[in-house]
Amino acid sequence: MPQVRKVGDDVLLERLTRTFKDVGYEGASLAALSDATGLKKSSLYHRFPDGKAQMAQEVMAETARVLDAEVFPLLAAEGAPADKIGAFVRVMDGFYAGGRQSCLLNMLQPPRDEANACGDAIATTFQRLLTALGAVAREAGADDIEAKLRAEQVLVELQGSLVVARGVGDAAIFGRALGRLPSIILDG
Repeated sequence: MPQVRKVGDDVLLERLTRTFKDVGYEGASLAALSDATGLKKSSLYHRFPDGKAQMAQEVMAETARVLDAEVFPLLAAEGAPADKIGAFVRVMDGFYAGGRQSCLLNMLQPPRDEANACGDAIATTFQRLLTALGAVAREAGADDIEAKLRAEQVLVELQGSLVVARGVGDAAIFGRALGRLPSIILDG
């Protein structure tokens, strides 16, 4: 008779994601991950034989699937650039719970000059976001260089506002930054 899992895969990944967002990779001890998931350490190792590194990789893979389903298609869709960046802003607002959630890409980042699978996945995700946002800026009339700069500025505003909002405990900072994103892409 097959063993019934105490926690389904989707719930498990959501709980792991929340933990990594809250405390980062280094802060996510096996005890903290066990508490967050409701699974004993041995059960976590049974499901993730490579331990915390595998958990983080699977969380990143799930994040990539969400971005592939909810973000990249809307930036590549037919339509006006203003509509695309408006949809992007709405999705980001929901994705980060109005600025109350930290960015997983930031929290799973390895230390400088250390490579790991999460670091590679994060770099790829940021590059894909830059490319997609740059394409929207080009559609809005920017040349290639200006489009690249606008896309970079959007990510700096987005990520920076999450860090500052968390640091001072004011999610409204994130909301104000989101409000600036359309003009950055559309007007520079």
